[in-house]
Amino acid sequence: MVYRNYFSIVFLLILTVIISWGFYFNDYHQKDTISIKNFPLSIDNWTSQELPIDKADLAVLETKNAFLRRYTDAWGRSVNLYIVYSQSNPKATNPPEVFYEENGVSIIDKGKKYLIIASSNLAFKVNWLLLDDNQNQQIAYYCFKVGGIYTHSYWKEQFLVALNNIIRKKAGNALIRISTDIVNGREKEATNLINEFASLIIPQLLKNLP
Repeated sequence: MVYRNYFSIVFLLILTVIISWGFYFNDYHQKDTISIKNFPLSIDNWTSQELPIDKADLAVLETKNAFLRRYTDAWGRSVNLYIVYSQSNPKATNPPEVFYEENGVSIIDKGKKYLIIASSNLAFKVNWLLLDDNQNQQIAYYCFKVGGIYTHSYWKEQFLVALNNIIRKKAGNALIRISTDIVNGREKEATNLINEFASLIIPQLLKNLP
């Protein structure tokens, strides 16, 4: 009798997970009502220029709610900001390593770093990549955002998206990537520039990506 009750509970749990997971993947067909392209084109003394996103990359993302921009400040320093956003699509936020490798960009080194945003009282872990495209090297930071939660973990982000869909909580998910060229081998300078730019856009992300 005890074993029968145990297996009944396990069966019901598995059935619940299967049904819930079905709802999770069905929901992402809903259209976004928020366009990430409304993200500010200029921030403080930084102005932006739209860059094209490869059509093949957009096909993998299964969304057009994305942009790639080059922001340049008054001193001529520039960073690239890439954001993909969806209110329900779990496939919209693939890790950037997939796209880099498919486009012939070598990942020389990678790891985790803590990004501290004093203005928003935030400190969170991001992924850090050292890239080489045979012409120059770049530093890139990226993380995921689900509602008000930032995480470096793709699997945690996917879990949170699934959980929100299961409990019918509306919270969009996003991939945020900031990158810049390493000029004359000055890697620390490139890293400092990304930190500086990140401190400006994080408050904007909180406003524009619910």
